[in-house]
Amino acid sequence: MSASGTPDEVGNEPAAAPMSPDDPTVSTSRPDLPADDDLADDAPEAEPVQQRQSPDVVLAVDIGGTKFAAGLVTARGELIDRARVEVERDVVPETHYTSLAGMIDELVERAREQHGAKVRAVGVGAAGPVSRGFETVSPVNIPAWRNFPLRARLQDTTRLPVFGDLDAKALALAEGWLGAAQGHPNFCALTVSTGVGGGVVLDGELLDGATGNAGHIGHMIVEPGGRRCGCGAQGCLEAEASGMAIEAITGRPPTEPTYEIMQRTGRLVGLAAASVCNALDLSLVVVGGSVALGFAATFFHSAQATLDEHAKLPYSRGARITPSRLAESGPLIGAGAVGWRGLRRARRGAS
Repeated sequence: MSASGTPDEVGNEPAAAPMSPDDPTVSTSRPDLPADDDLADDAPEAEPVQQRQSPDVVLAVDIGGTKFAAGLVTARGELIDRARVEVERDVVPETHYTSLAGMIDELVERAREQHGAKVRAVGVGAAGPVSRGFETVSPVNIPAWRNFPLRARLQDTTRLPVFGDLDAKALALAEGWLGAAQGHPNFCALTVSTGVGGGVVLDGELLDGATGNAGHIGHMIVEPGGRRCGCGAQGCLEAEASGMAIEAITGRPPTEPTYEIMQRTGRLVGLAAASVCNALDLSLVVVGGSVALGFAATFFHSAQATLDEHAKLPYSRGARITPSRLAESGPLIGAGAVGWRGLRRARRGAS
């Protein structure tokens, strides 16, 4: 099948085992996220029927290099509202947060006034790196935020529990829950947008690593001695194939690519995907992000051809790259999944 085929045609991995109620997984058709009545014991016994039917939602927040986005995500993964603000350049850290907080306040009000919904928690997907426990974030493409205490600030603003993870790890949760990786216990998710991120699921578990940054494939070297990356190294995938890199290389925004740039970007992503599949015994790579999805078939055909050329081991041969099924909604659904997962784990820890 070509890379432009439908996501559910990709790969031949068996479906994951049914969800254990005590052990979260992202690879089954039913994720470890609350069912409609999972939080019912938090409600008063005499709660009116109409109020019980009001949806519980997570306030989902996506921290990208050029925009902040937020949305309201139900326990079924429905994105019922959303908003975004552009990230200003060359401003102080507090200016960024003021812009984010204003959007969040507006969405919380809309949840109550327009949707009759109760916001239960905040889930965040952020460009990395991040610190263990998501206490601080240091997005490479937001220079003003270095070790910014985003979790504590959001808790102060919303008075809600806050759970966070890398944006591409959040996308992996979303794609395993509702997207192109349903039924696959082993896969990688990549975001190719302003920056490049990654998340890896092995045996149904989203990998965290020592500091929570496992899967940060944007800093895999694909062009030795290449362009200097914001992380300080040379030739990182992010320094060669991200939206910011493409603009720096071509002098044009990534929304106006040449055919050669779309092919080159796909080739570099295919190289990284081959290394990951070879190293981790994977046969599926799900790719989202505005650059990859915007470059569409040209990007995916080039990436697939490169993956085919470099994944030659018996277990990685035949690996496939497929577009995110959730498209532009993936980052916010992923952030929502992070929030629902956090609530679920917190409830189990308290019981």
